[in-house]
Amino acid sequence: MITRQGMRTLMLLLSVVILSAPGCGLIHRERTPEEVFSMALSGIAGKEKLDFVGEAGLRRESSGLFENQFKFEGKLENHDQLTLQTRLPGAVTAAGSSKVNGMDAASANLITQPSGFSASFQRKKGQWEALTAEQEPLRGSLSRFNPIAQLENIDRMNKTIKSEYGSGRRTRILRIELAPEDAKAWATTQLNDEMNAIKAEYMHRASNIKGTSKAKLEKELSQVWQQGEASMEQMMKQAKVQTVYHLTVDRKTSLPLRLSSESQVTYQDASNKSTKEALVMDVNFKTYD
Repeated sequence: MITRQGMRTLMLLLSVVILSAPGCGLIHRERTPEEVFSMALSGIAGKEKLDFVGEAGLRRESSGLFENQFKFEGKLENHDQLTLQTRLPGAVTAAGSSKVNGMDAASANLITQPSGFSASFQRKKGQWEALTAEQEPLRGSLSRFNPIAQLENIDRMNKTIKSEYGSGRRTRILRIELAPEDAKAWATTQLNDEMNAIKAEYMHRASNIKGTSKAKLEKELSQVWQQGEASMEQMMKQAKVQTVYHLTVDRKTSLPLRLSSESQVTYQDASNKSTKEALVMDVNFKTYD
């Protein structure tokens, strides 16, 4: 006959067996999407070196075609030093709305590097600062394609994270949608940074002009810029922004393998017509160290 003490011992042994069995108990429970994202962010934050490749493009609703497409690659070294390099067969183009002969007006006027463009960034107190010259027009544009900064900013914003169907045994795929208010605020900040970078380049060129026309040119540029800033501010006030990310995470290492995103902006153009365009990005992380 089993004594009361023997029964307690048997129940304890059964509990250990159940909790130790594969797929059973809290030890083997599936992590929540929020936990997967947090571990992925912690994992990438702890790396000294990593490499990634990506591509981006602007798609307009009116044509459905991608414009201003380009490829880029990045290398993180010494934990906080990042270099981004565009890779194009022709001239580099920055995402924008006005075009001259099939390319950005800003790009047509300012960018003349046929082999691509490189920019360096340093992480200081949690923020990525451009190390290129202040008048360099693409320092603001390239910074938005830094996937590490993207993940860090996502962590700070209001969002919903869900597991995506199609995740395999080796990976988890997360769908991350930013709260509309945060998506809009972030898009506005990025546009302002790019506008200020291009403005600095124009003013830098104007400062090198000699003679009496220098002051006149600087005044005209300031007026044009004020009008442009006012137009952009008005556009963004009425705009709606929807930003969705898809993050693929390695189940074993908890490190990000791929980060893709689409940020749709719906706004009223100069003729008061509703217009929609989307900035699409896709990054693959290659190696970690």
